[in-house]
Amino acid sequence: MSAAQSAGEALLVVVSPTALALDGESVRVARDVLGASFAVKTVTPGDLAELERVLSRKGRKRLVVIGDDRALHQVVQLLHRHSELEAGPVGIIPVGKGNKVALARSLGVASRPVDAARAVARGAERRLDLLVDEEGGVVLGGLRIPGRGVLGPGPGTAAAARVGPGGTGQAPEEVGDTAPQGRGPGTGAMRACSPRANNSASGWGHSGLVGAWCTQLGRTAMTAARIVAAPLLQPRGGGAPGQFLRVEADGRLLADADHPVRLISVWNAASHEGRPDGADGGPAAPDDGLMEVLLSSAPGRSSRVRAQRITVTGGLFTYEADHALGGPVHERTWTVEPGAWRLTVPPAA
Repeated sequence: MSAAQSAGEALLVVVSPTALALDGESVRVARDVLGASFAVKTVTPGDLAELERVLSRKGRKRLVVIGDDRALHQVVQLLHRHSELEAGPVGIIPVGKGNKVALARSLGVASRPVDAARAVARGAERRLDLLVDEEGGVVLGGLRIPGRGVLGPGPGTAAAARVGPGGTGQAPEEVGDTAPQGRGPGTGAMRACSPRANNSASGWGHSGLVGAWCTQLGRTAMTAARIVAAPLLQPRGGGAPGQFLRVEADGRLLADADHPVRLISVWNAASHEGRPDGADGGPAAPDDGLMEVLLSSAPGRSSRVRAQRITVTGGLFTYEADHALGGPVHERTWTVEPGAWRLTVPPAA
């Protein structure tokens, strides 16, 4: 299905402040390309509250995001929260470096901003699945539960914090500033400061005095959470790293709490990012409304399944979803919502 519509169609172009600061020229070129084919309204929301207001007033305008993966994730998260994903496709013009735009590339978006802008004008719509947890948090690409510890800066966790979903090597720089979500220690105060979406890395976090207070509170609560959680997450009797987690996929037990799990990786069917079976992650899994789950219990020992729902239970664990830190939590369930949103991609994608 062609993304290009009749002449005179209007676009709402949402520009991340970080993209504007990082590469204002690419932002300008992308807007010029879009302006040649459409009536364009451009906005640069200063924080998440403003972004939410902008999205609530977009009307019939087709939505285009100029920014990195976090900007795309935040927009999809807000649209999902308000049941607006079916209103129309989302276009993304990636502006960022390295792993900051790896998710967009893995979903088939052109890597050069000018090419991505042309795809918005002449591309096609691709319907994609979402992974959604029990609290409404969305995952566009994949998630990762590491073998040991609560992710974040601190003794014994620095190396783990440098690894992104699927082992991509991204450092979640926002660990200190982003309020982890879940039901672990300290999360109530952090959630009051930011309901699952305070992400200053993309420029849409809290600002001013409130932002400074929230940042400090988030750091304090995260430090307290790590201190409380660390003893719970050490392997019994030492030895190989691993967390004692119970893992169920569609009701089938993949791991119980008696044996340590070294790594759990989950991919959305549409995303190539971080897959272990080929260059650039290898081919995408079948688009059948199932996620792909890889569980490693020991070096050289792993199991791989496809499932519609996965539940992970443990004493306390953190996870990375679309390169963002989540938790600590005692339990989390992710469920596939098939074809929940549409992305504008080049015609050949």
